[in-house]
Amino acid sequence: MKLIILVALLPLMILPIAVFGESDSLNVSFENNAAPQYKLELHSNEKIILEQSYSWIRDQNSRYNLVSYSIDGSEPVPISRQARGTFSFDVPINSKFIIFSSVVQYPVSITGVNDYSFLPKSPTNDNWFDEKSDILISQITFENLGIIPNIITKVEGQIIENSGNSVQILVDNPIHLTIHWESDYSIFTILLLLPIIGIVIFFIRQKKGSNPPKTISKPEKTAPKTNSNNYENEIKIFLKQKSIEKIDSLITSKTITPEKGIRIKDMF
Repeated sequence: MKLIILVALLPLMILPIAVFGESDSLNVSFENNAAPQYKLELHSNEKIILEQSYSWIRDQNSRYNLVSYSIDGSEPVPISRQARGTFSFDVPINSKFIIFSSVVQYPVSITGVNDYSFLPKSPTNDNWFDEKSDILISQITFENLGIIPNIITKVEGQIIENSGNSVQILVDNPIHLTIHWESDYSIFTILLLLPIIGIVIFFIRQKKGSNPPKTISKPEKTAPKTNSNNYENEIKIFLKQKSIEKIDSLITSKTITPEKGIRIKDMF
């Protein structure tokens, strides 16, 4: 009779132990298997602080970056994204499972430039961007020691579009861009035209002055004479204005610095 009682009581003793063990464990997993899942054994009503790295290696060319977490199937809780360090938070008592969500990030690097900016900026405030991000690299500058500005002539790397001093890219793998430059002499071409035009106008005036006046048999209506001095001045003013507009556009596009633009304007 005692043996029968023990056997009958055995399932009753095992069941509470099994339920207790399940309720006091916390399962931690990662969306899309970004990292191995694990289980934490907890004491009853124990409060814990869970820690998780903001970023971890995916492979030699990419990394995972933490974006949110969910507790027991609730709505994801977004976090303030960081490139490095550890994220920690208090886990509510009796929580059963937590799922972390992350995104894949790739690095973007550029050589052959002095300065540039990303639009939008990296969500982790570095040069790593989320997969499938459409990024505009703008205000690309290369400063030399002279006063002649530089313009981009060639961009090596995966790009969508190259316009002026801006490059558009799609981040679907690690991207490295090499920028090639050449000097922009367009402003100085305009400046050189000023004395040439002045010389041409001078010889035209000299030629007109050497021709003897012709006798007109009968009066005819003639167009009013154009003052050659005014015409020459108007051309000079026009070319000077175009040069200034060109310099201002280079300053606006960050191709040259304002200081260099002022030095070029002083040459007029």
